[in-house]
Amino acid sequence: MSKKNQSFAVSLKNEDKLLKVFVDDQEIGQIEENQGSFVGTLGKQVVIAAAQSEDEALQTMLASYNLYY
Repeated sequence: MSKKNQSFAVSLKNEDKLLKVFVDDQEIGQIEENQGSFVGTLGKQVVIAAAQSEDEALQTMLASYNLYY
């Protein structure tokens, strides 16, 4: 992932039914499947409530940090 001349390491970790999202080894949020769609949250704030895939939820979450793949 990159942001204006900087690079960031993004990693994912499965825990139970959650996919935790880390940027530079710091947890920023999680993705959870909910009735056939995916919900992406940053802290307690829902960033996307009805993503079609985990990847779509992840891209939306990272875009809120101005990070792009």
